[in-house]
Amino acid sequence: MKVNSRFLGSILSKWVYIKEQFSDVETYENIDPQIVLNEWKDYDFKNNKNFKVVVGDGSYNTIEYVDKYVILCAGLGMFFDVNYNRDEEYCSFVLVIPFDVIVRNFLDDLASLIMATLELKSIYLISKKKEPDIVILDGSIRNFIIRFGPSHSRDIGQNWFYKGNVDEKVLQDLYYENKDTIFSFDLWSYEVTRSSIKGNDKFTYFSHLLYYEYLKVLDELLKNFKVISISKSFSPTYEGKILHLINAPDIIIFNNYTRNVGYSKVGNYLRDNYYIKWKLPEPFRHLEKKEIKFFYARFEKDHRVYKVEFTSDLSQEQILDILHPFIISGYPYILKIVHNEVLISDKDANIFEDYVKNEIGRELGIKLRSEL
Repeated sequence: MKVNSRFLGSILSKWVYIKEQFSDVETYENIDPQIVLNEWKDYDFKNNKNFKVVVGDGSYNTIEYVDKYVILCAGLGMFFDVNYNRDEEYCSFVLVIPFDVIVRNFLDDLASLIMATLELKSIYLISKKKEPDIVILDGSIRNFIIRFGPSHSRDIGQNWFYKGNVDEKVLQDLYYENKDTIFSFDLWSYEVTRSSIKGNDKFTYFSHLLYYEYLKVLDELLKNFKVISISKSFSPTYEGKILHLINAPDIIIFNNYTRNVGYSKVGNYLRDNYYIKWKLPEPFRHLEKKEIKFFYARFEKDHRVYKVEFTSDLSQEQILDILHPFIISGYPYILKIVHNEVLISDKDANIFEDYVKNEIGRELGIKLRSEL
């Protein structure tokens, strides 16, 4: 990759104001270490069992033409035992949507929601098949629950679509009449709406029913399996803190003031809709009350700290013992495996595009952004 010497020479000549900005960043040095250590426990792994885990991830890519958008999505759920024997379930989907139906700013929101649905569905299907000790999500269980949906975007004046309307009663009827087949298709919401709704309305009904599908799969996953999530970031809200006496992100404080493998005490998010700025669709309102617990942990000495969320009755030590065989360089390596294997690269998108062009015998359209 070429080094942009013009940019570097220009920006580094402005060192005075750059240094000022970095100097203003909090360094968290004036903290009593004992306050932190009182909330932390070093731990020696006691793993002597052949644990089984499931992990998953999703990916999407887009091809944008002047008159239409193409969304390519996939989800991969992978099973591992401690010897790295594996099994998997894979879901994929492609959507072609006219440019004058969806607002371009929300194209990524729709693609991300499709991706997340395929990810959770593939995780659920392989978990149903293999019955793991735990299911590991990359990210935050809480964020999975509060993911933004198209209907709630519309409620605050941010409609995803230029065209198409949704009748909430029709939408709920579609859900209740067809929900028993939700795991029979890679993307059930599309199969239901393609045969039930015509015209431009099919895209709006699809996206809203997709949100129902996403929440239903998430709900089934949380109800039937012991789910944890591993996050690299932190919640900026006060109710998500353990170190209440320190006005700084817990994950940074634990990272800076501990070094050994270990864990913090357990914290609880508030069990109400404090952090949900809208109401979930009626069939899933109970998720607003879902109890989510969390703690911070270091999986390998002198590596970084992560935030672990969970909804089951597992203890911190049980979770660490299950994760231990899969830790490489301070992180569950199996999460990196599934991420790399599900990734839809630009090269994959180009191969897909070339295949479709060859099969239909013509160009697909004018690219919105030509190759440079």
